[in-house]
Amino acid sequence: MKAQDIHIRLADSQVAALRLHTGARHRILCVHGWLDNANSFFPLLPLLNDAEIIAIDLPGHGYSDHQKSIYSVAASSHTVLAVAKALGWDTFTLVGHSLGGCIAPFSTVAAPQAIDKLVLIEAAGPRSETADELPERLKNFHCDMSAPKKYQSRLFDSIEQAIASRLRANKMTPESARLIVERQLEEVQQTSGKKWQWRFDKQLRITSPSYFTEEQVQSVLGAISCPTLSILAADGYLNDRQETNERLDKIPDCEVVTLPGHHHLHLDNPQPVADEINRFLNK
Repeated sequence: MKAQDIHIRLADSQVAALRLHTGARHRILCVHGWLDNANSFFPLLPLLNDAEIIAIDLPGHGYSDHQKSIYSVAASSHTVLAVAKALGWDTFTLVGHSLGGCIAPFSTVAAPQAIDKLVLIEAAGPRSETADELPERLKNFHCDMSAPKKYQSRLFDSIEQAIASRLRANKMTPESARLIVERQLEEVQQTSGKKWQWRFDKQLRITSPSYFTEEQVQSVLGAISCPTLSILAADGYLNDRQETNERLDKIPDCEVVTLPGHHHLHLDNPQPVADEINRFLNK
């Protein structure tokens, strides 16, 4: 059983995705993390039972178009809903990992009638800041916007070199890193020979002009009306964050499960994650 590469046409852009049919009972839309892509769900897809599954490349990632505007959680949450509409899905289950799991609650609250169940993998809403931190954030945003070459992709001599770079940034298996990297690289010809560079939009690395406050994040989480499953990694990013339990407690109907592994546990060891999602969908 092999996932199919597809492209989904939206009003002003095209979103790339992987599609896999394991059955017809469920519709599942998967949204990946920051600087990842649809391949982060590749090992998980065939383990999800009786479902039509779409794993997208968010705008600016993988093979999807880049945005002309600044990237934001709110804009990305709209993209998720636009994808579902383009697919003709009236209702579906939304699965988000990391950034995708920060976007997903906003999609859920914006269109509660569309999302029947929510799965958050290593996510509990976006990072927040206090209101008095905004002036410094705006200054950093302006500096980044004024230096367009600051985040230009480096050139790699080989795919293996790019994989090694990703492994220095994240704890994951080499096989997992290869899956993400191969969908995130493009080949370029230089006078010195063939090279590779990141294909993601360099604007994704620009400092955000604003963060939500903690009160705003918790307000969104508290407005989620569908059953929710939170899957945390024992050695992930969230267990040692003070706000994680407080945030998840705000979700009215939320089951929390902790599994062994690091931040990309659904990619490194997908079977336990799939088992929990299948159980949750069939409750």
